[in-house]
Amino acid sequence: MLCCVGLIGGMAVGQSLGGPWTYIAPAAGFGIGLVADMKFMHGTSKNADEKNIGIQVKIDAEPDRAMEVDESKVQYQVPPLSSERN
Repeated sequence: MLCCVGLIGGMAVGQSLGGPWTYIAPAAGFGIGLVADMKFMHGTSKNADEKNIGIQVKIDAEPDRAMEVDESKVQYQVPPLSSERN
């Protein structure tokens, strides 16, 4: 998020300074914002994982039973043959 702010801020500064700063300032703003994002977001995923330690998954000992089919009541459908086959 800060990299986008840095990019837009760099574009504004680069446009006001002109010349090669038109290209240098947005790249520098994006880079500085990206580094700031990394500094602020470092460890946020670790903190989220540590909060969920108390949750435990219960695994069922028995696998699911397969659905039983009475084959005497099964009706098979065969598509009609096409007369256009070679």
